[in-house]
Amino acid sequence: MKRLSLLLITTLFISATPGISLALPPARNVYSQDAQGHNSNGIDLKVWSGYGLTINFISTGETIKQVWLGDPSHFAFSSNGNLCQRGASNDENCGTGGATVLFLRQIKPIDFPSLTSSVDGSTVMTVITNSSLGQKQYQFKLIPAQGKPEYTSLIIKPDSDRPKPLLVEKPNNRNLNAPTNTANQNSTPINRLSNNNSPVLNASSLRNDANSIAVGLAVAVGNGTIKPKSGEWRKAQDTIRLLRKGKPRVEAIRLSGIPQNLFNQLIQWGQRR
Repeated sequence: MKRLSLLLITTLFISATPGISLALPPARNVYSQDAQGHNSNGIDLKVWSGYGLTINFISTGETIKQVWLGDPSHFAFSSNGNLCQRGASNDENCGTGGATVLFLRQIKPIDFPSLTSSVDGSTVMTVITNSSLGQKQYQFKLIPAQGKPEYTSLIIKPDSDRPKPLLVEKPNNRNLNAPTNTANQNSTPINRLSNNNSPVLNASSLRNDANSIAVGLAVAVGNGTIKPKSGEWRKAQDTIRLLRKGKPRVEAIRLSGIPQNLFNQLIQWGQRR
């Protein structure tokens, strides 16, 4: 009883004392299409022991109809509304409880005699939602984690909120057909001079790099690696502009301040699309 009283006093002190707050981890954001099972590889989600994880569909205007766990031995979930029970998914009134948020938590492993379990405790969760546009299927890979969480909330955003990347420029046939300096086959191709008579890299090559960065940035925003309007987002946008102005890769990276590894990752993602 004394221990409980001490806990309540401590809690009240923290709540009432200005300047003392318990900071929550930042929320993770993804766009609807990036989490749908038939359009992507799904989303990897860590669920930290003792913290849990919410998946929020409020922004999409969808309601959660049904949820399946491939391996229920390490995770449990609840929702803020009624869900369809197994075998009732074809019922018209099923899943009309208005659920928009799921809460996941780690549990002590349960041995289900008739079910197999994954080796590392991870599993796939499938979520079926309803909206005015029909049903959608989402897939998430749940991974048990320990320690301090990186996030405790996943917000699903509508695809209409996805920021538009810089437009991909179309190749200029005149530039592509222009003669290049072939005196040294190992040197970087040059097809014009800048205003200060310094050589400028082949325009087609720079345009391809800029387009790859633009597409890669859209992918990074979609999968939550980069947040719109963040410092990394602005550096990537500056890199695109510099490349389109004729700056070589090294100079564009230096002037924009974008990390080399991020530049390489965006190029790689952009070239895959």
